[in-house]
Amino acid sequence: MDIILQGQHNAEETVKSLERVLQLFRERYHVEGFREIHLTVTLLDEQGDEVELIDSESNQAYRVFEVYRKGYELAGRKGIPMLQLVVDNTPK
Repeated sequence: MDIILQGQHNAEETVKSLERVLQLFRERYHVEGFREIHLTVTLLDEQGDEVELIDSESNQAYRVFEVYRKGYELAGRKGIPMLQLVVDNTPK
């Protein structure tokens, strides 16, 4: 299933919109979880121009940004999943 948010959104609006859609799935349709989520986004700067995240070492644009659940699905354990950032290109 694709979830499409039409138009331009700031980060806060995007989070709230996705939260409302997922809450609707849970409350109205009794969807209890999600196995895999793919988001396709166009990143914008403060002026509304398209931007890319660039790897400072390779000078290549990031095309995939993955977040894995650390030690949760692979081991089959129940509990609170911990998210792990795979690529962190933030300045230090």
